[in-house]
Amino acid sequence: MNSVLPNPQGTADRIREAIGRQGWVRLALGAEAADHPLDALEQWLLQVSNLLGLPVPQSSAGTLLAHIRNEGGDYSRHTTRGHQTNSDLSFHSDRCDWNLLFYVRPARNGGEVAVVSYGEAAAALATTNPTALDALFAPFPFDLREERIFAEPAWHCRPILWRNAKGAVRGHYIRRFIFDSQRHSDCPRLGSRQTELLDQFDATIRSLAASNRFLPCAGDLVVLDNYQVMHARSAFTDEADSPRLALRTWVAPQTSDALPPSLHPLAGSCLGSVFRGGLGCDAEYHARLGQPIAQQ
Repeated sequence: MNSVLPNPQGTADRIREAIGRQGWVRLALGAEAADHPLDALEQWLLQVSNLLGLPVPQSSAGTLLAHIRNEGGDYSRHTTRGHQTNSDLSFHSDRCDWNLLFYVRPARNGGEVAVVSYGEAAAALATTNPTALDALFAPFPFDLREERIFAEPAWHCRPILWRNAKGAVRGHYIRRFIFDSQRHSDCPRLGSRQTELLDQFDATIRSLAASNRFLPCAGDLVVLDNYQVMHARSAFTDEADSPRLALRTWVAPQTSDALPPSLHPLAGSCLGSVFRGGLGCDAEYHARLGQPIAQQ
């Protein structure tokens, strides 16, 4: 093996510049970048992640680096997480500030990724149905899942869209979590009007997806700001002896916007530029929530 992995500092610098402009970036590092032992790739991705901020746990077990692959999970069950399946995943944001996804092996068929910004979706909806757009800034119920930061609540109400201090549209959308909130007897019932609004939002997002769709290749590093953009993945079929694999970190970046107070159960802190997000639940993790990244 003659290739070397890209310089972590240089990679982090490229990510910061692109995220600031558009909320996401796809760095095509080349198939040779993925042609390294798995532990070396994991260490490299963690190095890049730590240069950008701090990795946050992706599970209640404290997992800082996840393997994104089909484990045969049943996605119809609310306890099954999408990254453990080969199912089609509709547009959503993950439960952290930034995702870093390094693709080691593509699927035999499928596995396309699409990315649409919340600002782009809001602008498109404003031209067709401004009333529907305004309604997305009002609270919707969201399930918080069994793996969550705090023991209570099990669900919360919050907007899908909001504006940051500079007036830019930000958001956090997981339609599946909205409908799964209805499994809680004390949660407000979704009305037909709210369902219609979500249908209109989804139709708007799909209309934008065609120009923002790509098939990840081995050696691609995709970074997403979950409050600026949402992403989707098509269903895929694996090669029997070489299944699709991506490595993922969730990161609390060194610089981030403040969040609306209603997102506290989701993020653990609504302050900007702090340790927040993820699925930690132990005392040490709770003690770090809201602490400035520079002090970690």
